[in-house]
Amino acid sequence: MQYFRLLKAYPGFLMFGFIATFASSFGQTFFISLFVDDIVAANQLSYGDFGSLYAITTAVGGLFLMRVGKRLDVVPLKYFVHFVVLGLAVSAAVMALSMQASSWLLLIAALFGLRLFGQGLMGHMAVTSMGRYFDELRGRAVAFSGTGFPAGEILLPSLILLLLAQLGYINTWWVITAAIILLLWPTLILLHSRHPAVSVADSQDSVEQPLALLRQRDLIRDRRFIGVLPAMLALPFVMTGILINQTWFADQNGWSAAVIAGGIALFSVSRVITSIAAGSLIDKVGSYKLIGVNVLPVAIGLVFLSFIDAAWGWFVFMALSGLSAGFNSAISGTLWPELFGVRSLATVRALYHALMVFSTALAPLIYGYLIDFELTRSIWLSSTAVLLILTWLIAWLSLKRN
Repeated sequence: MQYFRLLKAYPGFLMFGFIATFASSFGQTFFISLFVDDIVAANQLSYGDFGSLYAITTAVGGLFLMRVGKRLDVVPLKYFVHFVVLGLAVSAAVMALSMQASSWLLLIAALFGLRLFGQGLMGHMAVTSMGRYFDELRGRAVAFSGTGFPAGEILLPSLILLLLAQLGYINTWWVITAAIILLLWPTLILLHSRHPAVSVADSQDSVEQPLALLRQRDLIRDRRFIGVLPAMLALPFVMTGILINQTWFADQNGWSAAVIAGGIALFSVSRVITSIAAGSLIDKVGSYKLIGVNVLPVAIGLVFLSFIDAAWGWFVFMALSGLSAGFNSAISGTLWPELFGVRSLATVRALYHALMVFSTALAPLIYGYLIDFELTRSIWLSSTAVLLILTWLIAWLSLKRN
């Protein structure tokens, strides 16, 4: 019922959040991976070369995200929207040019831009805005906007594969560029101002500091931030490491491509349903009390993946991972304003998001070495589950003491 109340009151601004998170797909790994074969062929790269370029541009994008993302605390949203959308459109155009000219330099620029403006700033802008302008129903607002992430994962791959078959990879990127400029840009401009008339100075957050912006160096010293950080970074790290090596798991267990695809679909559905439920629960009890729900299900799923070779072990893991992802998405959008208020929310989220980007850049490297060293799969997967539980305990103790 509360979701209907929220949608009735602020349909435009909620759609702003949903569309922005959906548009972040253009810089997400799942989207760029659809073009990897064409990219390596056009630029005469090996897959290892591309992986290195991707990791480097992702890490550098994370550094820029820390600096640029916090500007949303002082730059009006309407100007920030122009900046992010134009940056994303230029990046998509540069990707088309890089494949047309077979240029490494243009490819590096395109990957950097897509990761920064797409995966980074577009989602950051959406979730930060939901957290800033909503108070009483913040959890539901963040959860609703967050459904744009799995919506992109579900809808875009089939559409892009159709465009690739009909137009080829270069023209597909020009179509993406045109869609960003002609559809995404005017839509976000139209919807961005339809938010609740909430004054930051009147926020009910008990820790609000209306006269002073937090600095990222202050956050690094804050025991609450450091305490909950491992639990908030754990899921993106683990899921990136597992999903980037999903074909290895399939080969090891004799699963077909249909099994892998079915697991990903199950993950997306589980994530959407859980995210909606998590938003309601957060509005009732607060997000800091739910720390642990975002890591415990995937920890249990890792135990199944460790010891079950049958396809149903993969399905159980992906369903539980979707449950964790739904809670993680909702909690990550509401925890920071609960702990630090909304005045410096963009600064807090920019640092968190950048650290998350770094963790996901490291995951393929670490999990790749675990596979290359031929360590027993059950050992490192179950060890990962234990580490996830430890991150929950650390977060719980940190919040209890501080």
